[in-house]
Amino acid sequence: MKRVLFAAGAALSIFSWAEAEELPAALDQPFLGCWLAFSDSRDFEYLIGGDGDAELFFEKNRKRLTVGGCSLKIYYTVGEQVKAKGGKTRWSYRRIVGDGFEDFGKETAEPPMRKPVSFTATFTGGIKARITHVFSKSGVEISTKILEKGESKGDLRAGVKILVGDLFRHIEDEDLEERETESKLEDTRISVFPAGARRASRIKFEDYDTVLTEECPKGARAFALESDRYDGHEFQLTTANPDFGLLEFVQKKRLIHGFFVNWFPEPTKADEKDARLVIKVK
Repeated sequence: MKRVLFAAGAALSIFSWAEAEELPAALDQPFLGCWLAFSDSRDFEYLIGGDGDAELFFEKNRKRLTVGGCSLKIYYTVGEQVKAKGGKTRWSYRRIVGDGFEDFGKETAEPPMRKPVSFTATFTGGIKARITHVFSKSGVEISTKILEKGESKGDLRAGVKILVGDLFRHIEDEDLEERETESKLEDTRISVFPAGARRASRIKFEDYDTVLTEECPKGARAFALESDRYDGHEFQLTTANPDFGLLEFVQKKRLIHGFFVNWFPEPTKADEKDARLVIKVK
């Protein structure tokens, strides 16, 4: 049986996260060098590396899809509200420091399916946050909570940034109008439920000039992407309760070349049971 593994600190000194993600899934120890490796699903694997970054891999025939851009890179982050020009405020983000994990537990004989797996992460400036995962065969739920403010002076929020990779990095802008290019894009589509809307809207990747921040100016309650580049898999992002936090988008390139989907719980609601991000894979 595949299971959740908690790698010892000694392993982290030998393998970096970059090296760990290159290990073939067929090896006897394909997760050596990872803080956590969940693989008790036919559809995905979820790995957390020694640097604090995570990655969700889709599976094809019980093997990890490793084609460039065809995974979700997941970053745990803390935002601090700081003063900007003109008296306004903006969010400044911090990342986990090296060896910033605490309370990660020990290797378990059975996977803690549908039970919380938590660890404490230290971010730059001495900020500490608790990050909790609940795994199932269909996905993972993530919740966060600030534990210590460290050297920070502004309001804080702990959350998750998800990088949807460049699925079509091989397509140049000058080729976008070609009929052959359209056929490559037609099997990738998005469904998004904008905050304040009555229904979800669908976006085809052929509409590559779509800007998600314009489609969802107030954020989104739910987001899904299905693609033949994921071997037909679909991933869904939802908030357990939209009143406790919404999805936000950061898009700096054309839609087909990747973007971020970010989630942060409302700071005053972080202790609520439904203040969590839900990731499902089909």
